[in-house]
Amino acid sequence: MKVEAFIFDIGNVLVRFDHGRAVAALSAMGADISDRAGLENLAARYERGEVGRTAFLEGMRSILRHEGDDAAVARAWQEIFEPNAPMWDLVEKLHGEYPLYLLSNTNCLHHDYLLREYAVFGKFADGVFSYRAKLAKPDRAIFDLAIRQFGVDPRHTVYLDDLTPNVEAARGAGLRALRYDPDAHADLTAALRREGVQCV
Repeated sequence: MKVEAFIFDIGNVLVRFDHGRAVAALSAMGADISDRAGLENLAARYERGEVGRTAFLEGMRSILRHEGDDAAVARAWQEIFEPNAPMWDLVEKLHGEYPLYLLSNTNCLHHDYLLREYAVFGKFADGVFSYRAKLAKPDRAIFDLAIRQFGVDPRHTVYLDDLTPNVEAARGAGLRALRYDPDAHADLTAALRREGVQCV
């Protein structure tokens, strides 16, 4: 069956990330990082759009027992990414041949940073993001929303994600979902060729 479009996850697909970088940066600023559970809960709520940027940063300062300015805290939270070069090469090959879309569990600080810092995101026609949708993977509803918003036929759309529960949920929504391992990029290339994608 012919492939007509691609939907990409972001984290550990288009970019690698390490939350340990944020923890280290916050600690270096003198923040108290002992309440990891509190940080994770706040971050999850922020990603689901339950709190906005201002409330998130206020909550961070409270949990961290730190009075640093918002810009410094935001910078520490944002600077956790690095390019996944093989995937960027793949995007270059696919761009112009297929419409490309994004579907990601993310927050506005990370989203803003990625768009500002990495030109590869300019290759994508549209995106669905958890903090805007107030839905998060692996909830089937966010996949249904993406399919409607992008106007794609799921039977002809390849979805790429690094997490098995998300891949399974995408398949449940009818997408041709593939699990991506950033340490085994050649496996994806081979899988796409089996799907009939010739430009890779």
